[in-house]
Amino acid sequence: MGAARIRSRAGASTRGVRARLSATAQHAPGLVAIAAMAVVGIAIAVYLTAVHYTHTAAVCTTVGPINCTSVLQSRYSLVPGTELPITLPGLLWFAVSGGLALVGLRAVWRGEREPEWLRLAMLAWSAAGLAFVLYLVFVEIVVVGAICEWCTAVHLLTLATFLVALHRWQTRHATPIVSTPARQTAAGSNRQAVRGDQRRHPAQGKVQTQARQPDRAARQGQRAGRGARMGGNASRAQGKRG
Repeated sequence: MGAARIRSRAGASTRGVRARLSATAQHAPGLVAIAAMAVVGIAIAVYLTAVHYTHTAAVCTTVGPINCTSVLQSRYSLVPGTELPITLPGLLWFAVSGGLALVGLRAVWRGEREPEWLRLAMLAWSAAGLAFVLYLVFVEIVVVGAICEWCTAVHLLTLATFLVALHRWQTRHATPIVSTPARQTAAGSNRQAVRGDQRRHPAQGKVQTQARQPDRAARQGQRAGRGARMGGNASRAQGKRG
């Protein structure tokens, strides 16, 4: 019986977490999208950084205008004045983008307001990333004369992040920043779990009801006593006036 109760509570907790995740995703789809794109961008940047330091060829097309090798081995694939691959700043950019998105998602998860500076910060950060991407696209097409598929994927993720951040900034007054009551969602799930326990263990519900009955009887007795005293006082007052 105790094990069943523990499993029931664990299941209720899991359902509550799922309900809160669903509510958070529905209320802040832009933040979820930015966080997801940041994860993908970090994965690509890590892969290209590993390719650089291991001196291996990236898995992509190497014939014609789409040639990753030409782009990744050019001098423009390094941070100017260093031997660091350009993928490291890209890794940092996606990490910061994901961190900003997590700040907003944390507020939504806790049923709080997003920080007022968040949308503007995300717009400015994504605009800076997009400006750098436009420079890299110019270098690929005009200077190197080749396009890297992995780089193009990163460029598209950066563009999409900027568009989502721009939309969030434009709708900052049209849509409420206050998150949905995720805690109420979890509380509703817990109430449903309690009702389920009562249905599965009706004897426990009867015991609890019986335990509450003496309290009710005591309160009713106290009310009756107060009524009797008040009636007696009224009768004595009338006798004195008579």
